[in-house]
Formats: sequence, C-alpha cells, structure tokens
Amino acid sequence: MKTENPEHLPAFTSWEECLAYSKAKQDAFFIIAFQIEAWMGDVSCYTLKHYSEHKSGKRQLQTGVAWESWLRMFGWAKPDEWPFILTSLTRFSKCDAPESEHIAHMLALVALEDVHGEPVSLTAQMTSEPAIARTPEVLIRKMRYLFQRMSEWMEAILHWQTHLSVALAPELLQPSHEQRELYQLGLIQRNFGNLDRNGKAWWQFRHGEMASKFSARPELRLIGQAQANEKWGALERPQIDELTIHWWPLLKRHSWTDRDMRLLIQRVVDHPKNYPLNEDKAFADYRKVLGLKKNKAKRDKSSLDGKPTGWKVALAMVNRLPV
Repeated sequence: MKTENPEHLPAFTSWEECLAYSKAKQDAFFIIAFQIEAWMGDVSCYTLKHYSEHKSGKRQLQTGVAWESWLRMFGWAKPDEWPFILTSLTRFSKCDAPESEHIAHMLALVALEDVHGEPVSLTAQMTSEPAIARTPEVLIRKMRYLFQRMSEWMEAILHWQTHLSVALAPELLQPSHEQRELYQLGLIQRNFGNLDRNGKAWWQFRHGEMASKFSARPELRLIGQAQANEKWGALERPQIDELTIHWWPLLKRHSWTDRDMRLLIQRVVDHPKNYPLNEDKAFADYRKVLGLKKNKAKRDKSSLDGKPTGWKVALAMVNRLPV
C-alpha cells in the first residue's frame, strides 16, 4: 500500500544513469533500488516465460528462483553491507515505483511471521532465542535466512500476479520474451492515465525503445492488439488459487501436508466443501496444476488438530485470525 507522500524514484533507463544520479545525490540507495527493480523484473520474466513454455500441469514454480536471482543481484555484498540493503528495501517500499507495493507486501508477510509464527527478522529471531550465542557466524546465518525468506515470499507474490494476468489476458503467453513485453506494454497503455509519475516515465521510455527496435515489423502490432483487447478471461477458482499460491511458502517451511493446507483453506473460502477441497487427493492434483509440487522423497505428517505450525500466519494473511 502506497504512503500518502511517497518518495519519488526516477525511472532509470540504464545502470550508468542510475550511477550518475546516485553520485549527484550522494545517496547509494538509488543503486540498491535499481538492483531491487532488476531482481523483481528477473523473477517476473522467468515466471511468465515458464507459463509460456509449459502447459498447465507441467509447470513447476516457487522452486527458489527468486533466491537464486537475489544471489546474482546482491551476491557482491558483504555481511556488514546487508543492513543497508535491508533499510533500502524498507525505503523502496515507500517510493512511488510500481514495484514498491510488492516490496511492502513482502515485508508485511515477514512481519506477520515474526508476530504470529516462527520469527524471520533478525531482531525477532534474537528476541525469541535470548540464550543463543550471538557469534558473528550465527548472526550472519540468521540475516542470510531473512533475505532468503523474503525471496520466497516475493516468488509467491509474483507467481500470483503472473497467474492472474495470464488468466485475464491469455494472449500474454507469446512465444518470445520481446513479444510478451510488447503485449504487456499495450496492456499498460490501456491504463496509462492511472499510472504514477514513475510508471508513466518508464512506459514512455520502454515504448520508445521497442517501437524503434520493431519498426515496420509485424510484432509491433502486439501493442495495439493488447490495447484493443476485449476478450478477457477469468479464473475459475480465484480464492483457492490465490490462497494456495500465497500460502505455499508456509507449506514448504513447516512441511504441511495437502490435508493441512486444504483444511485451512476450507476455513476461509466461500464454498469449502466443493472441488478441490472435498478430498486430499483432489487438492494435491489441483495444486500441481498451479505448478506447486512437493518433494516426493519426503513424507510429512498432518497436524492432528488441523493447526499446523504457521497456521496463525496463514489466517492473519487474510484477516481471519480468531481474536
């Protein structure tokens, strides 16, 4: 959720432009912000590419791609630089960049785990384990896990965004990255008047680049096709899709069974007894279609009381936690 007066973040068109701006402002935040945007863009592109190249049922998502991308983007940072990256993420979440809401969402999910589940942030971890030896090695391991966990949440956020976008506009599933981007530019153009300053600047820059690159080529028509599109699709079971995708990081962290998640979803959806919530096998098959697949070599045990570890976090995410 955007703040009332978000900080303006320029829509940088190149690394050189970002570096020059950062030096002029004497503020390294803009360098980190540029990399944060690149990180989310990398994960988004991968997810959409995976949807384009694999049919439903053959997809495999939320497999650690965001963490791998994070290591590529920020692997240069030494442990004593990690706190600045963390504060930059918080500052980024309050900017006017289109991606800021995703970062704010990610940080909010970490906060929910700190309050209602097993803590993730360094401060919360140390508070919950006051007797643990606070050696540099321990602190580094815990801080590293925080970034890994944030990556897992971001992967879920971007998976849902892609899943919903593809359902609404199936033509997004173009055969190449550039064709997919052209179609996305057309979809964004439909809503150009509602974009903030950062979003408009980025669209104008990227539209100009792509229009020049594809001048007189048939692919350029995709922008117009997307802008004029009137054939919208829809998700058949949006509630279940959204919950399953967003709760997947909890399932993986706490080794939930399909039964654990199925029973929790039943507590918050409109039609809890309908397919695929009617039986464990039906739900297992269903979440595989979403690209969410478990480690076959590992057999988990269902919670006896229907409240697996992390259940409060799940319900807090949808404002259904009992008072």
